[in-house]
Amino acid sequence: MVKFNQWIRNAQDKLREKAYDASQVEWLVTDILGWSRTAYFVHQQDEMTEDMEMRLNQGLTRLLEGEPVQYVVGSATFLGRPFTVNEHVLIPRPETEEVVMCLMKQLPNEGYIADIGTGSGVIAITIKSEYPQLNVIASDISEEALSVAKSNAVRNHVNVDFLKGDTLHPYIERGVKLDGLISNPPYIDVSEATLMSYSTLTYEPHMALFADENGLKIYRAILEQLPKVMNEHAPIVFETGYQQGEKLKTLITAMYAHLDPVVYADINGHDRIVTFKWETK
Repeated sequence: MVKFNQWIRNAQDKLREKAYDASQVEWLVTDILGWSRTAYFVHQQDEMTEDMEMRLNQGLTRLLEGEPVQYVVGSATFLGRPFTVNEHVLIPRPETEEVVMCLMKQLPNEGYIADIGTGSGVIAITIKSEYPQLNVIASDISEEALSVAKSNAVRNHVNVDFLKGDTLHPYIERGVKLDGLISNPPYIDVSEATLMSYSTLTYEPHMALFADENGLKIYRAILEQLPKVMNEHAPIVFETGYQQGEKLKTLITAMYAHLDPVVYADINGHDRIVTFKWETK
């Protein structure tokens, strides 16, 4: 019988041979076996059962093919909360946590907050978890993504309203007026695909990654519709690509010269957040 420490060392070596992150092995083992991090170290000298070895080998095979570990185990964390993820939704990034915190610093005490292009629902569910008194609405064009988001709302014990539709159309159709808006839309230009990692390009949904007009198409569509849904003084926060902050700021001021958007960098020093308060003239 194989001991866990032997299997773990072998798995880490195989990942390193392919220049993949060997730390994924700990994540794989703890998630598949339902172990805590403490159990992971306590059981190092234990022998694996055949069933354990089979399940871990299946997971390792997927990792060696380049599949992200979050998809392999079917789970990711976002600001400390667990979320289900699969091939229909993007894997939540640490940078997006900063975007959400930017909005949360500006939220009113009551009202309606929208998450446009919700994907797995991490943004909307986090906001509702932290501010249960707010009415949080999340929308997406993908039925499959909405299914994942709804399951994550149940998993995190919050009530979020989910709408299917493109940009702000479902809100306009229902006459919803918003007191806050956040969006992490598709913003990668197709020309940048060659710069992306193999795992992202191969496994994550392209519909949630790419946008026309140098990545600005979805932003433009949302901006055009803002007057129909936003209440006065409502905060608006967009996540952007690392080269898009100033471009999006220019687009906003070209459409609404009276607004004053601000660009913030993320912890890595890359432009990541564009935010402003909605005002009519």
